[in-house]
Amino acid sequence: MRKSFLSAVWMILAGMLFCMPVSVVGKEKNDTLILNRIYEYLKANRSEFKPLVDNVYMKFRYNVEKRNFGLWLIPNTYVLAKDPREYIRETYTKATFTDTHHFDVNAEVVTGTMRGDRIGMKTLLDFMTPNIYNMAFYDGHVLSPFNKWNHHYYHFTQIRLMNGATRLDFRPKLYNTQLLNGYAVVETETGRILRTVLNGEFDMITFRTEITQSEDEGRELMPAKCNTAATFRFMGNRVSVLFNAFYNCPTNLSDSINSISSREMMDSIRPVPLNRLDKQIYETYDREHAAADSIAALDTIPHKTNFWKKIFWDTIGETLVTPIDAEARNASFRIYPIINPLYADYSPTKGFRYKMKLRTTFRFSDHRYLNIEPTIGYNFKQSQLYFNIPIRMVYNPKRNGYAEIIYGNGNRIYNSTVIEEINEAHLDTIDFSNTHMDEFRDNYLRLFNNIMIFDWLDIETGIFVHQRKSVVPEMMRQYGVPEEYRSFAPTIGIKLQPWLNKGPLFSFDWEESIKGVNQSNLEYTRWEFDAQWKYKIPGLRVLNMRLGTGLYTSKSTEYFLDFSNFHDENLPEGWNDDWSGNFQLLGGREYNESKYYIRTNVSYESPLLLATWIPYLGKYIEKERFYISGVLLERSRPYYEIGYGFTNRYISAGAFASFRNTKFEEFGVKFDFELFKRW
Repeated sequence: MRKSFLSAVWMILAGMLFCMPVSVVGKEKNDTLILNRIYEYLKANRSEFKPLVDNVYMKFRYNVEKRNFGLWLIPNTYVLAKDPREYIRETYTKATFTDTHHFDVNAEVVTGTMRGDRIGMKTLLDFMTPNIYNMAFYDGHVLSPFNKWNHHYYHFTQIRLMNGATRLDFRPKLYNTQLLNGYAVVETETGRILRTVLNGEFDMITFRTEITQSEDEGRELMPAKCNTAATFRFMGNRVSVLFNAFYNCPTNLSDSINSISSREMMDSIRPVPLNRLDKQIYETYDREHAAADSIAALDTIPHKTNFWKKIFWDTIGETLVTPIDAEARNASFRIYPIINPLYADYSPTKGFRYKMKLRTTFRFSDHRYLNIEPTIGYNFKQSQLYFNIPIRMVYNPKRNGYAEIIYGNGNRIYNSTVIEEINEAHLDTIDFSNTHMDEFRDNYLRLFNNIMIFDWLDIETGIFVHQRKSVVPEMMRQYGVPEEYRSFAPTIGIKLQPWLNKGPLFSFDWEESIKGVNQSNLEYTRWEFDAQWKYKIPGLRVLNMRLGTGLYTSKSTEYFLDFSNFHDENLPEGWNDDWSGNFQLLGGREYNESKYYIRTNVSYESPLLLATWIPYLGKYIEKERFYISGVLLERSRPYYEIGYGFTNRYISAGAFASFRNTKFEEFGVKFDFELFKRW
């Protein structure tokens, strides 16, 4: 049995390591000359690209063709759900590009017909600069047909044109939202893409994008203009958008100009004239507002209904479904919507959970700023509210120097020694089933400082304070045992990346509680070592590997065994953060019952792997993952988990099976909502 189990594990690992997307590899074309020239052109020009500052003009024209109440619940579409059906929005921005797809945008002039000059469907900004040469067009999504690692996903046909160019048509070998169809006009001799047309789906949006590449020296990898026609459909709602972006605009504005709302200024700097439909939207908007202003001037009777309508529908209603952003010269504020499916998740051991986030930044200078990012969540199965409030003062961003205070509450922690002491004192075995005698609430305060000594070495020093209170203090007093335990522990953490971002991250943590300091009645010494590596493989594939161990070495280790790198996560972050490095079916108590642990986690992630072949459903599978995890604990047989998961525009879902040695234990599923995550 053991041999068969180990053989199965080896087969899974081998499949994860060597499972290439060869299932979609077709027979190579004999003539790949034009594709190779495209690859060589990128290779020759990528090293010459230098960061640049660009003036970008963007115009959005919205047409709400169908809408119902469901549109109110979608982030960043509240303004489209309430106001007229046609809108226009224009921005003139200064964009600082660090490479062809990563940039910071400062909106200098904004105008339009949307309330408060807001933008509807913010995800459209992802279409601003699609990097046609990169592995993925939009931040890890939609595989480019012009990247050599993706050509196996596409069929290509070539037509030689009369002007020294070649038309390269492409279509996917299987239908999936990660793939595109369209064509490109390529300079035959050099492989430089002159123009391309892309058709596809991305994040609930069907789009057709036409990109004209720049011909200016030093900007060959940048677009000159980008036109997108997009359609959003959801629950009977239908919104069409035309989005135009023009780069390298000639007018340079003063650095002091920031988010000025002025149509007159936009008229003077707009690089292309408005068309007839654009002008009609502005004219209708001006005419309606002029009439409304005239009526308001004649009406001297106050209307209470308008006041309450504004409070409940405009203020409260918008807060429920739309992120609130505010930005001043030296401060920014963002509160995520109260109704947000993204922050709901379910797992068999934790039940249903929901959380919210807030983010605030105060900038004192370019090298000194304060971040406050509290998170609050509720677990319906445990009927418990969780919170985490980190306050970080960054004083040296170049050396990752910051001081941070974190206040929060952890999972309920278990201390079985309490029941053992009571039974020993009474020389009897008392049944404490369902009394929660061994459960404690945990509030903690952590103060620490981090500094990067070298590019590959960070050192963290600080203090960790815990206050653990019994959930049934009256019973603790009845049996004469403490109802509260405190610890005061200096801590040191070391992080090493000898190969920087091209190799694993090693971390070492030491923590020792000192009895008698700050009413501390616990003493312990905790040691932990952890190694993590996200090994990125071409084709948006990732091999996640984690290996770690920890132990307690003092006399009172039976009290509150609480590891830092091996714990039950109460406020998980979803697919991208905790699914690969945690155990999904391990019970909460088992994290706190062993003086030591030895754990390993491996996962392999890839787009277009297996489920993409499922008819109809496979079209919407964006990425898939295989998991295998194991941990060795005190007084426990080796515990293993194997699993499979996938993510798409709607949800992330996983199915997991757990084993003790070779004996099957249980099966469970987990899911997080991904709907409108990028909105």
